This record gives sequence, C-alpha cells and structure tokens, in this order.
Amino acid sequence: MFTFFDLLKLLGAAAGAVIGGSYGSSFGWPAAIVGTLAGLIVGMLVGNLPWTASRAWMHYDLKRSSVAKLRDRLQREHSISHLLIGELLSRGEPLEQFRDYVAELLRSHDALERRCGEGTARMWFPELLAGSSSSSSAAKADRQ
Repeated sequence: MFTFFDLLKLLGAAAGAVIGGSYGSSFGWPAAIVGTLAGLIVGMLVGNLPWTASRAWMHYDLKRSSVAKLRDRLQREHSISHLLIGELLSRGEPLEQFRDYVAELLRSHDALERRCGEGTARMWFPELLAGSSSSSSAAKADRQ
C-alpha cells in the first residue's frame, strides 16, 4: 500500500536530487552526478522524518497508555489492532484472549475491518487465515 509517508519520502528524494544536481552542475557534470546522488540520499532521509516522528509518537503513546485504555482502543481502532495486541502482550496479557476479537474482524461485513483482521491474524493468529476467505474473494462477494 502506498501511503502519504511514502509520497513524502519520494518527494524528498526528488527534491534532494534536483537541488543536489543543480548545485553540483555549477562544478561540472561529474559533480552534478555526485550532487544528484547525494541529494537523492539526503532527500530520502529528510522525507522519511515525518514517518519516523509519527512512529516514535505512536510508540510513546502506546507505552504510556494503561491496559484498560489499550483494550478500549482495541475495540475502536481496528487499523492498529496488531500494535495494540503487541503492546498488551508486552504487558503480560495472554494472547489467546484476542483470538475471538481477531476472528470477529475476519468475519466482519465491513471490508476495512476484514483487511485489518487479516493483517492482525497474519501476525498473531495465522491459523485463522486458513479458515477464512481472503479479502479479494470477500471483496468480490461484496460487489455481487
């Protein structure tokens, strides 16, 4: 899946390559090539900063949340259910208590919930995927 963060990384790389190439071209074509490559790398790193900051914030937010709050978020925020379950497991919660929740996501009528359930099942309960239909066949059924 191509995300907004991927777009920022690509835009950063492109901008870095253009700026580096422009600067390097004032010293000749070999310097333009070096400048383009250096700008590409630096641009990718700078373009990746928003994702890195968001990931760090999410990690911080999960770590400081109580178990009760994490359980509450699990019922509302299906798209990060794999992260929430991982955090709850790191706090000593047993994995098996989440099996029914993930199975319920896999059986959902909502395509997004099914997709989130598939990602969570792939990580924590791969055996549940053998018994459920894939998202592509479920999506075909939704269209019919």
